[in-house]
Order: sequence, then structure tokens, then C-alpha cells
Amino acid sequence: MAARYRDLGFDVLTISDHWTLTKIDAPDRLLLVPGAELMVDPVAGPMCPEFLAIGIDDVPENPSGDPANWYPYEHSTIRTFATFDDGIAFVEGFGGATVLCHPAWSGLPEATVAAARGMHGIELWNASGHRENDRADSAYAWDRQLDEGATLAPFATDDAHYAATDLGDAWTMVHAAERSREAVVAALRAGQVYASNGPSILDVERDGDVVEMRCSPARHVWLHGSWETGLGASTTERAPSDGGEILERDDAGAITRARFSPGQDEWPAKRDRRWWRLVVEDAAGKRAWSAAL
Repeated sequence: MAARYRDLGFDVLTISDHWTLTKIDAPDRLLLVPGAELMVDPVAGPMCPEFLAIGIDDVPENPSGDPANWYPYEHSTIRTFATFDDGIAFVEGFGGATVLCHPAWSGLPEATVAAARGMHGIELWNASGHRENDRADSAYAWDRQLDEGATLAPFATDDAHYAATDLGDAWTMVHAAERSREAVVAALRAGQVYASNGPSILDVERDGDVVEMRCSPARHVWLHGSWETGLGASTTERAPSDGGEILERDDAGAITRARFSPGQDEWPAKRDRRWWRLVVEDAAGKRAWSAAL
């Protein structure tokens, strides 16, 4: 499976088996960063929420959670931490990164997502959730936390359980200083990422409330903001550009560079705009999501 990711053009891979640290020799030209998918006792509702622990060197045999929530699963025994804070503290001991897993797919209550606010990221798009029941997109859960002041970065994953079918459908692009475990994990912790299941976000600059960006060819680009605020740029006749300025197109007319300039007097009841984020959609309907700006 690792060699197939390498052949698909991936630079870095974390194998995040459930409560298991899987160790293999790295194929040529692929960096392996160790990790696992860990769990927490329920916060609200019946689900034991899951999170990715990236850049760890061990998993605890006796974590702080309730053994009543532990059970055999595949080739492992699922265990839990009592709280997200306990799980975060364990990963921090290795200098690793933490990511809340698929809140939409798991149907996590908002209180559960809020309890994970101390993590570095949120799984915004989960390709297995898309394949199984069309619950891949956790953008609403993410936006609600951004509205409340969280700094969670967006992650996209395959959540690959079946190597014949699950590979290469989603990924997290990382702006790291070099291809090393230390540099990649540091970038994940700092939120130097964007999530994608297709398009590329090549550059983003924010100057006050003006955002300029470059991307792979797109039919729509949106600037999302707090509450109902936001602007769009589009190449389709039924969705003309609304507040966004298309600066460059490719030979087929697709957007490759755009600028968004929300005026200071727009949305007067909602001037306390805490964040912006970009969404890029290509001709196939695939998307990329920037970190909050």
C-alpha cells in the first residue's frame, strides 16, 4: 500500500491503524511518519470520538479512559482516553500533531467537536465517508468552531481500509521546510496545510480583508467568512462572479487567479469577521479547502 501511494505521487504517508503503531520499511522516495487512530470516552451522545495522532512512537496500553468502552477491533484492541485533553497531552509528549476524525461521518454533537478544540486540525473531508454514505464533508462543524475562535486546520484523508479501492482520493498538502518527519510534523502543528480531493491552491495572500489567490484551473472559487459573510467568483453563466474578481484564466477560461475585496461597510451587523477561508472547485466538482486566513 505504501508503494502504491509513492507511485501516485505522494511524498509522505502516515499509516494510522486503530490503536496500533504500524511499522514498516519505507519504500524509496516516500517518507513514513508514524501514527495511529486513537479514541476518547464519549463527550456527548453515544459515540467514542476518534482522533489521529501523527508523529508518535508508541500507543499506551493502559490509557485513562473507561475500560467499559474498550473492545477488540480488526487486529487491535480499541482503548480510550478519558478526555481529549488527556489524548492531546499524550501526543504532545512526542511533539506530535492531533486531528479530530470525521465529525460529520460520526455524527458528532457540537459539544464533542468543541471539546476537541485544543487539537491542531479537523478532518474536513474523509473519502471513506464519501464512498460509504456521502457524509465526507465536515465543513459546517469546522466553521462553527472557527466562529467560536478555534484555530483548527483542515485535513483531508483517504481513511483507507481496502488497499484495492481506497487510495488517492483525498490528501493534505503540507508546506514543510524539508521532507523530514520533524519538518512535516512541525508544519502540521502550525496549520501550514490545505485539504484537497483534487484541486491545488498554489498561493494565498491576505492584506486586511483583501485576499488574493492562485490555484489550478477552477470553475468556482469562494471566500467563506463568519456567519453569512463571503464572496464568490465563477465561470458559469448561472453563477456570475459575486464580489470576487477573476484576475487570470487559462486557455479554456477556467479561473487560475482571483481577488476578493469585501468592503468595510458590507454586512454591517457582522463586522466582527474573525476569519476567512478559501474553497476551490474544479470542473469535475472536486474541491480544495484552505486553512483559515
